[in-house]
Amino acid sequence: MTESAQPLTDSTSFAPDQVVWEDEIWVLARHDAGERLGLTLHHRDPEAFGQLSDEHASQLGRIGNRLIRIVENLPGAGKVTLGRTTGEYVQLAFEADGVGTDRLHEIAVKLANWGGDARA
Repeated sequence: MTESAQPLTDSTSFAPDQVVWEDEIWVLARHDAGERLGLTLHHRDPEAFGQLSDEHASQLGRIGNRLIRIVENLPGAGKVTLGRTTGEYVQLAFEADGVGTDRLHEIAVKLANWGGDARA
């Protein structure tokens, strides 16, 4: 992990209704995706993709894979598209058609089965 004086991304950086799930390393928050459900997984430490420890890189893959499975198995859900944002923090964006914000609690609880805390 790199040493940095920059603050960590924490759940108070988001409006309270945006945070869906979090643990000590990751925050999953809603983002505006128009008619689609938009979620972004944020790494709390200011590290780029190539700077992640092997453990955090592994977690990123496992959380991302689990989240895609959770969303795609919801009734009416389309395929999840995945993208990443560039910058000093690792962020993966997930978007899906056919899933309303009324399903956020269900998504959060299922993801919390992996660990962390459901916030939606």
